[in-house]
Amino acid sequence: MSEALDIGDVTAASGLPASTLHVWERRGLLEPAGRVGRRRQYDANVLDRIAIIVTLQGSGFTLGEIVELLAAGAFDDDKQVLHEKLEVLVEQRRILDRAIDGIQHAIACPGPSPLDCDGFRQHLEGALPVAKRPKLSGPNR
Repeated sequence: MSEALDIGDVTAASGLPASTLHVWERRGLLEPAGRVGRRRQYDANVLDRIAIIVTLQGSGFTLGEIVELLAAGAFDDDKQVLHEKLEVLVEQRRILDRAIDGIQHAIACPGPSPLDCDGFRQHLEGALPVAKRPKLSGPNR
């Protein structure tokens, strides 16, 4: 067994509070190697495990999903869960890119208000979750 790390060493090296490690233990994501007195001890590889968990959280996975991903056999379905998360992240990036473009245009807009700028208004096209429909005319409309 490699040298054990005290919980204080783990919190200092990871930047995470002990309470987060305790939650992750209860969820089955971390397992202490033992105790010295009342203080938890962890295997030295715990920092790699923590880095994996933090990375997955940053990618939008919930703790429940992370538990499943770190379980044996998690990728037996040809990494389908990763493909699904990638689709979600690509859509989120598309939305963020659109917002960034709109804000950059608003900042660069020479007029007094970007809300009155034709170029900025072009950024509004397609912003609604449904396509704009032309107003229908007729006796029943």
